[in-house]
Amino acid sequence: MKKKLAFLVTILLSLGVFYSFGTAGKDYGKVVIANPQWENLQILPQDISEDDLKHVMRSFNASLGVKCSFCHVRGDEPETMNWASDANDHKEVAREMMRMTMSINEQYFGEKNPANFKVNCFTCHNGAKYPEVIPPADEKERPAGEVQPEKKQ
Repeated sequence: MKKKLAFLVTILLSLGVFYSFGTAGKDYGKVVIANPQWENLQILPQDISEDDLKHVMRSFNASLGVKCSFCHVRGDEPETMNWASDANDHKEVAREMMRMTMSINEQYFGEKNPANFKVNCFTCHNGAKYPEVIPPADEKERPAGEVQPEKKQ
């Protein structure tokens, strides 16, 4: 039951992330005045609210099982972060992943509305920093509760 609840919460958070991407890189004929507190946003829209930005970042935390310092670097002052810095290579990887999932959803599912995206961070990461690329080698390594394949006779 806990796994189902955690999965549902992560999916809902991930949908919120992609809902926030809805205006990224699009021109709706309106003038968008950048919020001066957001430096170096390249994928997310400059007019994103603080609450929406925090929601997006927290969904990354949940989908990858990481803390902010996985992509961001410490600031000059104690216990601060330099959110705008590109010194951590994971930040550019995250941008590429955001572009990739947006492209996959549009190209293969015809979906432009981030709230309806089929593919998101959790799709591959499942709460891990680095997604598994091969299945467990044998049944002993298979996660508990996972359906075992039928053996051919």
